[in-house]
Amino acid sequence: MSLRMFGKTVAAIAGWVAAAPCLAPLPAQAGAGAWARADTVEARLISAVDGTGSLAEVPLGLELRLKENWKTYWRSPGEAGLPPALDWAGSQNFRAARLAWPAPHRFTLFNSQTFGYKDHVVFPVLVTVSEPGRALGLRARVDVLVCDKICVPQSLDVTLDLPAGAAEPGAEAQLVNRFQSLVPLADAASGLTISSARVVADGGQPVLEVSAEALEPFTAPDVFVEAEPDASFAAPQAQLLDNGHKAIIRLALAGELPAGTSLAGRAVTLTLVDADRAIERRTVIAEGGGMAQPSSALLSLLMFGFALLGGLILNLMPCVLPVLSLKLMSLVKFGNAPPAQVRASFLATAAGIVFSLLLLAAGLIALKSAGLAVGWGIQFQQPVFIAAVAVIVALFACNLCGFFEITLPSGLSAFAGTAGGDGNSLAGSFVIGAFATLLATPCSAPFVGTAVGFALAGGTAQILLIFLALGIGLALPYLAIAAFPRIARFIPRPGLWMIRLRQVLGLALAGTTVWLVSILPAQIGMPSTLAVAALIAAIVLALASGFASSRLSRIVPRGVIALLALAAIGLPLLFGARATGPGVKAGKAETIGWAGFDRNMIKSLVSQGKTVFVDVTADWCIVCKSNKSLVINTPVVSQRISAATVPMKADWTSPDPKISAFLSSFGRYGIPLNVVYGPGAPAGILLPELLTQDAVLLAIDRASGTAAVNVRRAVQGLSPG
Repeated sequence: MSLRMFGKTVAAIAGWVAAAPCLAPLPAQAGAGAWARADTVEARLISAVDGTGSLAEVPLGLELRLKENWKTYWRSPGEAGLPPALDWAGSQNFRAARLAWPAPHRFTLFNSQTFGYKDHVVFPVLVTVSEPGRALGLRARVDVLVCDKICVPQSLDVTLDLPAGAAEPGAEAQLVNRFQSLVPLADAASGLTISSARVVADGGQPVLEVSAEALEPFTAPDVFVEAEPDASFAAPQAQLLDNGHKAIIRLALAGELPAGTSLAGRAVTLTLVDADRAIERRTVIAEGGGMAQPSSALLSLLMFGFALLGGLILNLMPCVLPVLSLKLMSLVKFGNAPPAQVRASFLATAAGIVFSLLLLAAGLIALKSAGLAVGWGIQFQQPVFIAAVAVIVALFACNLCGFFEITLPSGLSAFAGTAGGDGNSLAGSFVIGAFATLLATPCSAPFVGTAVGFALAGGTAQILLIFLALGIGLALPYLAIAAFPRIARFIPRPGLWMIRLRQVLGLALAGTTVWLVSILPAQIGMPSTLAVAALIAAIVLALASGFASSRLSRIVPRGVIALLALAAIGLPLLFGARATGPGVKAGKAETIGWAGFDRNMIKSLVSQGKTVFVDVTADWCIVCKSNKSLVINTPVVSQRISAATVPMKADWTSPDPKISAFLSSFGRYGIPLNVVYGPGAPAGILLPELLTQDAVLLAIDRASGTAAVNVRRAVQGLSPG
C-alpha cells in the first residue's frame, strides 16, 4: 500500500465514523495503546481500525504530546537534532513498518535552522503484518530527542494490541487521517507546483532560488531542502507574484561548501509547505536555469580532457602494471619485425582497451536504466567475476613461466592461451588490451573519479563520450608505439635474459592472482575461498606437470584443466555472497579503532562538536590499500585520526546501496573516497583520491575549527537547535 493509498484508506475510515453518529460509542481506549510518559514528552500508538480484518497493511499512528515550548524533529532535522527512531523488537505478527512525516515547521535559535514539531504530532505508520487475519501485537521502543533551551533524549516503550476482528473504523481514525493529510504529496494534488530550482549569485554568495505556483494564493510559503551531499541554508525569503499564485523563494547558503564543489548539479529533495498543504519534489539544482539543464559544451570538453588524462595516469596504477608485462614480452619478441607488424599489434591492443571500456559503458547504461546502482569497479563486488579473472591471470602467469605454449581446448582457456601463447597475434593483442581494462577498473586515479562521476550523472551520450575518452587515454602508450613502431628496434636481441624476464613477469602475475583470491573471503567466506584457491593451484600444478614431461595431453587431459577452471569460476555461485554484519573487519596493520559507517549519525556527531573521518574502501581497491599503508596507518596520521575524530569505515567490498548513495551524493561512482566532517565543515571536506599526510591533517584541522564554540555552549547548558 502506498502512502497515497494509506491516505485514502484512513480518509474512508474517517468518513464512516463521521457518517454514522448513531453507532454505539466505542470505548475510550479502543484502537489506542496506553500512554508512555517522560518529563517532557509522552507517546502512544493509535490505530485507524479496531481490528486487523484481512488487511495486509494496517494504518496506525505514533502520537507524541510535548511539554509547552518543547519540540522534536523531522526526518531531516536541520543544523542540529535527531529524528525519532523506532525499534519494533518483540512485536508479534509484524513484518515491517513505514513511517510517514507530516510537513515540519521551521525553528530558529542561536541563528541555527532546525525543522520539526511542537506541542502535538502524529506520525502515520503503515504496518505490514506477517499473516493477514491474525491479531497484531506491537511493542516499540521510541527514541526521541526533545529540545527547548536544552535538549533531552528520551526513550519510551509503547504498545498496541489489535485483535483479529473486522477492520471497522476506530475512534482515532480522524486523528490519524488529519496528520496523514499533512504529509507532503509527490504530485500537484495539493494544489502546489515546484517549477524550477536553480543557484543564483547574490552579492557574490550562492543562493538557491525556488519558483513555485499555487491554485489558491500562497499565504506564507516555506521550503525545506534536503541536499546530497548535505548543505545548510538560512531562513527563506519569499516574494509573491501574480496575486499570490506564484512565489519566488530564495535561501542563502549557510556555511561553506567543500572545496571544489558547488550547489549546481546537486540532487535535492524540496518540500514546499504553505499552511496545511505541502508538496515534495526531488530534482537537481540547475545553474541559473530550470530544473536540470544539460551541461555546457565547455564543461563536457573539460571532462573529456579529464577522462583522457585520467586514463593515461591509470597506466601507472598497480592494477594495470602486471598486465603491461604481457605486452612488454610481445614487444621483446618483435625484434627486427617490420614496422607494419608492430603497428598492427599495438593498434589491436589499443582497440581492445577502447572496445572494453565502451562495453563497460553499455553495461553501466543498462544497469542505470534499470534503476540499479552503478559505479566504477562494481564488477569486483561479484565473486564470480573475481574468480574468473583470477583463473585467467593464473593462466597468463603459467604461460609466461613456460608451462604451456599451445591453446587449450575449452573456450576460456583458448581465450587466455591465444593471448598468452602468441602475444604478437592480432587476437592476442586485442585480448591483452581488454584484460588490461578489466584490471584497471578497481583502481582510481586523479581525474578519473571526476570524469566518471560526471558521466554517470548524465545521459547515455555523456557516458559513452567520457568512457571513450578514458579508453583513448588508457591506450595512449600503445598508440604512441603504433605511431613510432621503430621503438621495437631498440630492444636487445632475444636471449637468456628474455627467459629470466618472462619468469619474473610470470611471478608478478602470480602475485596478482594471489591478490584477487584474497578479496574473496569478505564475499564468500574463508572455506569457499580456500576451495577456489585449491582449484587454481590444481590448474597450475597440472600445467607445470605437463611442462615437465613435455606431454601435457597425455599426463593431464586438457578437458580436466578446463573442468578445474569452470569449477573455480562456478564455486562462488554455489555459496553466494556471505552475509555481513554491521561490524568492521580489522586489517592486519590497523592502528585505528574504526566504527561502522552510519550516515545518519554524522550530523548528530557534528552537532555535538565532534569531527568525523569517513573512509570508503574495499578489499579489491588497490589505491585504497596504498592510501592506508602510505598515509592513514602512518603513526602521525593514525594518531591524529584516533585522537581527534570519530573514524568511520564504509566497506564497499560487496554491494551496499547505502554506500552507493553516499558516493553518488559527492558525484563519485568509484573509490577511494575520504571525507572529513566537523563543526567547521558540516557539509564535509572531500579529500583527493591519492592521499597525502598534509591533506588529511589539514582537513581534520579545518573540520574541527569551531569545536571550541560548541563546547562553550554545552557548558552553558545551551543547544544550537
